[in-house]
Amino acid sequence: MNLYHIKDEDEWQQILDDLCQALEMPTALVDTSSFVLQESGERHELCAAIRSKMESLIGICAKTQKFMAKEARETRRPVIVACEANMTKCLIPVFADREFMGSVVVCGTAIPGKEIPSATISESIDLSEDEIKPMITRIPVMDKEKVAQVSDQTFEEIHSGS
Repeated sequence: MNLYHIKDEDEWQQILDDLCQALEMPTALVDTSSFVLQESGERHELCAAIRSKMESLIGICAKTQKFMAKEARETRRPVIVACEANMTKCLIPVFADREFMGSVVVCGTAIPGKEIPSATISESIDLSEDEIKPMITRIPVMDKEKVAQVSDQTFEEIHSGS
């Protein structure tokens, strides 16, 4: 069994598109190995730069994703954290019966009151802080409460038929 036994490709795409629109963040459907199966939305300039380098992709994105997937398997609920770059990352687990099948991942907005560490990011992606700071100002900001509300609704929608 896989994610496409739970919902078909079009149904997953609708969920990803709705989530992307509601949270102004790119979304992805990933399998248990975090392999991206489908996506919706475009990453902003800073996330695209981080994801373009293997070192920062692993150190900033994948490191957080691995921890989140483990927690979501245990709690059986969505997990919301700040990634290593202090941006919101949300993982909505998908289960069939009791088995973890993969997840819907949403990431890439600034968190009110949290500073995005331009020096740390600069070291990871080989851009100067002067190049990164303007990118930071263009990152959408989203309250954690809204992310939690929308992710909980999406979790219920995914599991309502399973």
